[in-house]
Amino acid sequence: WRCAAPVKGDLDASKEAGGKIPTERKDVYEDLICLLYDNETIMISREGKTTPRNYHLTKLSESRDEVQITSFEHPQPDLLGVTKELVQYKRDDGVDLTANLYLPSNYDGTPRPTLFWAYPREFKNAKAAGQVKGSKHRFVSAHWASPVHWAAKGWVVMDDFSLPVVGEGDALPNDTFVEQIIAGATAAVNYVSNERKVTDPDRCAVGGHSYGSFMTAHLLSHTSLFAAGIGRSGAFNRTLTPMGFQSEDRSLWEATDTYITMSPLIHAEKYSKQDRVGRMLLIHGEADENSGTFCMQSERYFAALRAFGIESRLVLLPLERHSYRARESILHMAHEMEEWLRVLEDPVE
Repeated sequence: WRCAAPVKGDLDASKEAGGKIPTERKDVYEDLICLLYDNETIMISREGKTTPRNYHLTKLSESRDEVQITSFEHPQPDLLGVTKELVQYKRDDGVDLTANLYLPSNYDGTPRPTLFWAYPREFKNAKAAGQVKGSKHRFVSAHWASPVHWAAKGWVVMDDFSLPVVGEGDALPNDTFVEQIIAGATAAVNYVSNERKVTDPDRCAVGGHSYGSFMTAHLLSHTSLFAAGIGRSGAFNRTLTPMGFQSEDRSLWEATDTYITMSPLIHAEKYSKQDRVGRMLLIHGEADENSGTFCMQSERYFAALRAFGIESRLVLLPLERHSYRARESILHMAHEMEEWLRVLEDPVE
């Protein structure tokens, strides 16, 4: 919004209506919140990596005439010093990938245990899949479901690492779902382990919520990249969602092979035969109302993991739905996750 609107072509930040971008704004993230009733005054938010989001009033005609209307303090002091980078790397097939890389405040350059957190998304072409998302200037904070809290515990965190599932032309993304998420996860682990050298590859964990939980089960079933996994409120048997799921609009009867291949439950035996069998923590709300992730999904998957001798744990949160709400549930979830990952905090001998 700071730039003069072009007659044609892209916005050019050097042609800002009031002149060049002031130095003090180069390392901040600004967002337009709303236009006020006078059609002249606007409210904006402004934040930086270490500066909490606050709100300001300014005028379209004179952007230097600005009034700050909030002055919020840092809401999570335990995250002070945690650094955030928007990193870019490539999959083996050349698809561009991104992630938010968080390093702990006391980081000393040695490889650390690393928590990877993601949510796969479907695309129809590689260009759309490789678009950069997010900003390196956003304030470092964490909501209740975020993995960023682990950076305060000394971990490296790869949050929202890209797992695009691309279906070019007539190809459908889910027909190669497993192969593509493996490629994306392998690229992410290689980037932080071999290129950045901030991660100990023997102490990697992966997790996600809902479709991210489903992804976690697949990565543990088909790779030895991760020593532990956390799956919250996921679906593991696609025959229980026979009329479609996510962006898949074919039914079970139209794409039987795809549904079977995309069911982690079917791969429990393969999971048990990986070179490194990652331990799996399953968390689910007992009253999950999402038709694709009824609590039975985790109960049946847990039974299969136990049958094949895979170290696993199932935690059911009473009265909770697909997204957890009660303070007691959220704190218990955090406790279970922390205890599950504690085994990775010490280097492997």
